[in-house]
Amino acid sequence: MNIGERLRVLRYSAKMTLLQQGKLFGVSANSVYRWEHNLNIPRLPVLKEISNYYNVPIEWLVGSQKDESLTVSELHASEPHSDKTSEQQLVNLYRKLPDSSKHKALGYIERLYVETVDKKNV
Repeated sequence: MNIGERLRVLRYSAKMTLLQQGKLFGVSANSVYRWEHNLNIPRLPVLKEISNYYNVPIEWLVGSQKDESLTVSELHASEPHSDKTSEQQLVNLYRKLPDSSKHKALGYIERLYVETVDKKNV
């Protein structure tokens, strides 16, 4: 998993939109989109803010932590570990996809999320 995918997983786990995430860290929604699609990376001070906000090691965010298989819930010490939540199932399925299909899957999930939020606001 690369930094963009990790940032997207964290944002999805917090049920935030690109705009909400951007406001939280003082950047535009477009900046968040560019991070998540590996077109750019956050500056170090913002990476530190993200790390602190989500309570994840900065090493995990940038992919230098040795255990690549750690999930978001396993990184949160305050959260109880559950074996098969639907989030964990999605992560496991995503990891099994070939790299060429991961972008499509994330795009689909993001569209589904936006549709769901739009329906709630109507």
